[in-house]
Amino acid sequence: MISRSGFLIAFTTLFSLTACVSISEKTQMSPSASLIEADVQSCSVDMLSRNLDDKQSEQSQGLDPDNITFLNWNIFKGNGENWEQDLSSFARDHDLMTIQEATLEQDLTDLLDVHEFNWTMHTAFRFNGAAAGVMNVASTDSLHSCGFRVNEPIIRFPKAALVSYYAIEGTDEKLLVANIHGINFTLGVEVYREQLEKLYDSIAHHDGPMIVAGDFNSWSSERMLQMQSFVDRLALSEIEYEINNKTHVFGNAIDHVFYRQLELLEDRVIQVASSDHNPISVSFRFQ
Repeated sequence: MISRSGFLIAFTTLFSLTACVSISEKTQMSPSASLIEADVQSCSVDMLSRNLDDKQSEQSQGLDPDNITFLNWNIFKGNGENWEQDLSSFARDHDLMTIQEATLEQDLTDLLDVHEFNWTMHTAFRFNGAAAGVMNVASTDSLHSCGFRVNEPIIRFPKAALVSYYAIEGTDEKLLVANIHGINFTLGVEVYREQLEKLYDSIAHHDGPMIVAGDFNSWSSERMLQMQSFVDRLALSEIEYEINNKTHVFGNAIDHVFYRQLELLEDRVIQVASSDHNPISVSFRFQ
């Protein structure tokens, strides 16, 4: 559990990093290992329909409907010791991963290439010249990805959210996977609520199976209430962990995995020393 003093130290440290951070008008949406910078795609329904129709006919492989293995992890910008070994181990055991605080450097992309993963990244900002943000990783290519950014109201660094769609083998259904890094430093919950509302507007049209995961930064009872309202409106299910060693701040869990129209087969939280967040591993079956 992260202490109150540790949280405040992290808050103060962010201000000392401003010289290392730059924010571009463009964002990184990079399929596989193509490290080109491009405008983020729109999450509008019209744009989605066109892209899904085009890609569905081209898709040669989808996710296994009987066993969709999923991991959510904030990797702490790859600053922790032995993070590559941990991520490589997780990559061997999972078909899908949502990663927060990913830093787009060669060691990360090389690792994903070794495991033959496709990935899409949405950059929040650049840290020491490297793109940093949220990343969706899968054993199959996404049919469509889109996203948005919201600025932290105090420190003005953006937080990113990324939505990807994946084919499910043997069906016409598409699995929506949403990855969010929640606004952190606010004096109230208004901007936090607006970020969740923006994500809701980006995915509420989808009537099929869905996984919504990430570092929600739900460290207060007020934030937990906003997140619970978001979950209820989307009719998402929560996971009851037998051993709940998820990362907590002020007594509240901040990392979450929610789902819909999937059968939960197995779940666990993996304790690691390579990040200040413990990853969540879940197995699903498509119903």
